[in-house]
Amino acid sequence: MGTVDPIDIKILEELKKDGRKSFKEISDIIEKTEATVRRRVSKMQEEGTIKRFTVLYELDTKPKTSATIKVEPDFKEIKRILVELKKIEEISSIWRLSGDCGLFMKVDIPSIEQFNPLIEDKISQIAGIKIVETCFITDIIK
Repeated sequence: MGTVDPIDIKILEELKKDGRKSFKEISDIIEKTEATVRRRVSKMQEEGTIKRFTVLYELDTKPKTSATIKVEPDFKEIKRILVELKKIEEISSIWRLSGDCGLFMKVDIPSIEQFNPLIEDKISQIAGIKIVETCFITDIIK
């Protein structure tokens, strides 16, 4: 790896902010010629100071299917039931409703095929819980 001076560091900082920034844009910012920037970037690549140009990206990895589940818990066991439900990753929200309404939950899953395993292998396995109603969310209005 080669040595860098303050000008190289300024160039590297600009490339770090935006690896697609043109040599002309960088030269305007650091007040050096475009040829100087081009030469220095090439030199830093050859010496191994610049190893590669990369892309930072963000994908929409949100689950594609959401549903609501209404359950009747055994209220004598509610604290334990809530602790168990909070451990289930797919459950994004839990609401305790007034009266005999029980608990209402929102679940987010990658696909509809994962819904039955979520119900059968996770939620239904919690003692003291009775699933009353499930509904798939088809559209979010607000």
